[in-house]
Amino acid sequence: MMVAFSRKGMRRLVILVALSLAVFVIYQLSYVDDFTLAERLSESIRIINECTHEALEPLDNFHHILDSNIPNTIHQLWKTTDVQEYSTEMKPSRDSWKSMLEPQNYTIKLWTDDDILKLINDKYPWLLPTYIGYPHNIQRADIARLLVVYTEGGIYADLDVYPRSAENIQCLQHLGLQAIFAPTAGTIGPSNHFFMAERGSPFLQWVLYEAKRRGEG
Repeated sequence: MMVAFSRKGMRRLVILVALSLAVFVIYQLSYVDDFTLAERLSESIRIINECTHEALEPLDNFHHILDSNIPNTIHQLWKTTDVQEYSTEMKPSRDSWKSMLEPQNYTIKLWTDDDILKLINDKYPWLLPTYIGYPHNIQRADIARLLVVYTEGGIYADLDVYPRSAENIQCLQHLGLQAIFAPTAGTIGPSNHFFMAERGSPFLQWVLYEAKRRGEG
């Protein structure tokens, strides 16, 4: 299941649509405009249905859908460059992403703790006190993944998230949406173990500002 955000501002609504490997959820609840829910629901279903198994086209033909503003970059995070330290029970997914998507001209990028700290110092110094002030490392990791995708655009995947279909991923990139998130358990909201967004996504910008505001509370 997934959560998607339109480029047309901060609009969310909930839909359920069957895909070949998952069910996707789109949220487009309007913060500023008064839209008819039924109309938005119908349009969102139509858009997402372009990525059902039956509708998928060969990778070379995806430019006929929409030029993608979500770059072909897979971002992953770990404390150091040695991802083998991630788990003693499972193999990190980094090699799986590389083997599936590097032949399709994707870049698989690893960000370390030092890389994130440098990024914040260089581009987001206003966020540094919030980042450093978090009591738990998972909080820093949560905001770090948002920062890297906001800065460069692309796709984020935890080291325990494995790719299943290059066609599905690239199709989702070409739907003309500013951001697509996986939902939490029970679909009560967006999760952050796998998501994609265009560079400078307004939704991600709002989340970062909200993190700063709450961090000062």
